[in-house]
Amino acid sequence: MTSATVTTPGALHRFTEGLPRPYWFLWAGLLINRTGSFIVPLMTVYLTRERGLSLIDAGGILALYGVGSLGGTTLGGWLADRIGRRSTLLLSLVSASFVMILTGQARELPHIAALVFLLGFCADLFRPASQALVADLVAPEFRVKAFGTQYWAINLGFAFAALVGGFVARSGFSVLFFADAATTLICAAVIFAGIPETKPEVHATKQEGSLLTPFFDPKFAPFLVLSYVTAFVFMQHLTSLPKDMTDKGLGPEAFGIALSANGVLIVLLQPLVLKAVTAGGRGRALGFGALLTGIGFGITAFADALPLFVLSVAVWTLGEIVMAPVNSTVVAERSPAHLRGRYQGAFGLTWSLAVVTAPVISPRMIAVTGLSAFWGVCFVVCAIAGVGYALALPDPKRA
Repeated sequence: MTSATVTTPGALHRFTEGLPRPYWFLWAGLLINRTGSFIVPLMTVYLTRERGLSLIDAGGILALYGVGSLGGTTLGGWLADRIGRRSTLLLSLVSASFVMILTGQARELPHIAALVFLLGFCADLFRPASQALVADLVAPEFRVKAFGTQYWAINLGFAFAALVGGFVARSGFSVLFFADAATTLICAAVIFAGIPETKPEVHATKQEGSLLTPFFDPKFAPFLVLSYVTAFVFMQHLTSLPKDMTDKGLGPEAFGIALSANGVLIVLLQPLVLKAVTAGGRGRALGFGALLTGIGFGITAFADALPLFVLSVAVWTLGEIVMAPVNSTVVAERSPAHLRGRYQGAFGLTWSLAVVTAPVISPRMIAVTGLSAFWGVCFVVCAIAGVGYALALPDPKRA
């Protein structure tokens, strides 16, 4: 009689289970790319310190990045469904690296404005194609893990970029523009080498749909509205947060340290939180994440030194950790396979719209309310959004 040996899957197996080889090429490319993403988090600092713009003018330029992102996200979703996920990713990365270099060389305000717009457009062709690719490659039961692990890699790179970029910026921004462009091209090379095309075929029985299809989907449109509201508050870390820290005597290196806490915490906590997020209902998870986001930004009203700003970032980071993989999974679950690019593009559009509107609306709100009251408004908005998520996405087991 022979005895069978029972083996328990190791940590590596559990980490990689359900995630195919091409997924890991995308994962590696994103890690490399985000490790060199120095410019966008420091764009407000660059425009105000290096180019001498006021906060309102810098906000207008940053809004142009968002306008470009609006177009890029929309077109990127359509291209992902028409020409393919891989082709759209490569188009985005190569064009964005070229525009990044030109942006770093621009000195006249009209040139900077036009190039920042193009940068947002080219960079955000990437997002819907990337998310659609993951949905194509990964089975439904592993998608929350796939999106969460992807987000973990993105933020591992982001933590490095925010910390290093803040210190290097003290000596000048030129090297940061070239480093950002170089890592973007390396990401393109990794994707070219290791990822096949995955675009599903459209059968004759299926309607191809249009760019507007996701917005008229009654089960999806409320989710888009809530995504925009939450994203508007989240985007304050690129607009109102640096303003608050500057007003309180903290420089770009302090901003880099505070923001790096975001990436560090995601790297440390995302794997631990992922199992709980996978098990919970989508609406409850997003509602809880939105509430944490509001509390985090609300704490900023009381911050007067770097440790309290780091605490604020830490709390809204917990909200981000909960929401990020669930958001992408909801889109994948509620979109037809042949329209995944467009649905992901519609979701990305809500964030791009927040990039456009936050730099324009926030300074004007702050001028009326003051920064402390403004952070209170952010808390209230997120609390309301949290209730909205729970109502719009009920747990199927309880619905």
